[in-house]
Amino acid sequence: RHKFKVQSNSRGRIKVTWYAKAMTSLVSYLFTSASTQIANCVKDLRSSEASLVEIARERYASIPHDISNVHLELIDTRIPHSAVPIKDNSKGGGCQIFPQDELIVHGVKVVDKSFTNKQNETPPLVMLHGYANGCLYFYRNLVSLSQTHFPTIYALDMLGWGLSSRPKFETVPDNTSVESAEAFFVESLEAWREKNQIDKMMLAGHSMGGYISVAYAEKYPQRVERLILLSPVGVPENKIDDLANFVNALPFTTRLALKTFRFMFGQGITPSMFLRSMPQSRSKQLVEGYVERRLPSIECPEEKSVLANYLHQNAMLPGSGEHCLSRILNPGAFAKKPLLYRIPLLNVKSVHFLYGQNDWMDAKGGIDVQKLCSERRGDGSHSPQVHVYGVKNAGHLLMLENADEFNSALIMAGGGEHALSPDSPKPEQFDYLNTNHEGFFRQSRLKAQQEKEQESADTVGDATESVQTTQ
Repeated sequence: RHKFKVQSNSRGRIKVTWYAKAMTSLVSYLFTSASTQIANCVKDLRSSEASLVEIARERYASIPHDISNVHLELIDTRIPHSAVPIKDNSKGGGCQIFPQDELIVHGVKVVDKSFTNKQNETPPLVMLHGYANGCLYFYRNLVSLSQTHFPTIYALDMLGWGLSSRPKFETVPDNTSVESAEAFFVESLEAWREKNQIDKMMLAGHSMGGYISVAYAEKYPQRVERLILLSPVGVPENKIDDLANFVNALPFTTRLALKTFRFMFGQGITPSMFLRSMPQSRSKQLVEGYVERRLPSIECPEEKSVLANYLHQNAMLPGSGEHCLSRILNPGAFAKKPLLYRIPLLNVKSVHFLYGQNDWMDAKGGIDVQKLCSERRGDGSHSPQVHVYGVKNAGHLLMLENADEFNSALIMAGGGEHALSPDSPKPEQFDYLNTNHEGFFRQSRLKAQQEKEQESADTVGDATESVQTTQ
């Protein structure tokens, strides 16, 4: 009686609370085979993808009347097991979905047929999603980017995510090392590129996808025309003392929650594992709440629902790529091998950083890379040209929060500023030689705490000096 609570609404009808829904979901889960559950998730995920593709075509074209020239296609590219460093290269390769002789890299391909043959010589734009996301996280951007500057775009589900194959991450040799975790993604991307006969590409990665993009450009620089990093994770150096001081200054309950999270992180417990441990009705409710809180810019209820279902079904499929997190990052999203010192050594022409104005990623990381690269070139060493852009009224999910200005920034990063109309919203651009970025980007909580502590110390010092003077 207490578990299945009911309550009457104003019309006298009975409304079952989420307790009953959760129990119904749990019973259904227990009596459904694992293979059937996976098949249902795949089916729902494909349905959400198709809906997002339609939303992209209908609502997010820069030239709505000319949408007939834009072709969007969901594609599967088969790559050999032997291309990826996993232990089990036999039939099935330890895959938890789509077990077969080859691995699958899933994605969406966008082609604007109105471009001339000469314009089509522009290298394709290849986009990699962030942690626990998928290729259709760029649904607000694909059509407009294609119509404006990039004749061909590929957005991919990285291996182990979305509807790409999901090998068990334990099958990665020495899966505790940074290098083996990076190779899982880098080598599958290279095999995908080779299978699609792409000589060079403009490679853009968001968050974790940005980190992987740098790792790819380290090994295969000859395949990267431009490297575009969209609020990438893992750039700054991990300053342990600063982080410890920041944590110690937090309230007790916050410190306890943070330490619990760090323990779970160290044990390899991922957010998706946490969601999969719940009844599906409850886990979906949490994802819907996440979309509601994090993406108020998505006002259409239907669009919001489709995106939430896309993220939820992605998380419900067996874990694979998600387990890279604790191999690549330390708690606090600091990389074990910071990109700050890796990007200046890249043998690519240019690197472009895009950050949201309210980004929780510290944009100073991009500014610091810009400075290091400039200093290396000044010493006569090769180092990429680095550009840093700031997208207004956006946070870490800048491609969804302010799609129009994000698109402009990405087009500029791709060398297409001339293709933008005069009334296109333009991002801010920053240079390490001036400090205008400090007034644009929201301060990180760590930096704000440090400045607050310094201000308190200065106040105490001034007071002490005043007392000594009067004495």
